[in-house]
Amino acid sequence: MKVLTPTQKLNNAIALLEQKQKEEFQDVKNQFDSLIETVKPVNLLNSTLKDFNTPETKTNLINSVTSIASGYISRKLLVGESTNIFKKLAGYTLQYAVTNFISKKIN
Repeated sequence: MKVLTPTQKLNNAIALLEQKQKEEFQDVKNQFDSLIETVKPVNLLNSTLKDFNTPETKTNLINSVTSIASGYISRKLLVGESTNIFKKLAGYTLQYAVTNFISKKIN
């Protein structure tokens, strides 16, 4: 077996550390690339939409839209476009009441 000189041992240690540094740098670079992919607006939107893509969420959204739309339509049908402040106030109160009523009946 060949005896290594201290200079050769040092050179071997330096070569091993340089190889380790290259590997760790590549790992950090890969992690950074995956982070950039995750933070892109399209990917954020897709992950958010996947969270909302459940039957329960769809049902709640449909129920909410139905309640709000029915309140709005009832106000427009009964009050219309009025300049009278009391009619407007009555219309908004009616809209609020109808929206809450329908929301409670659906749930």
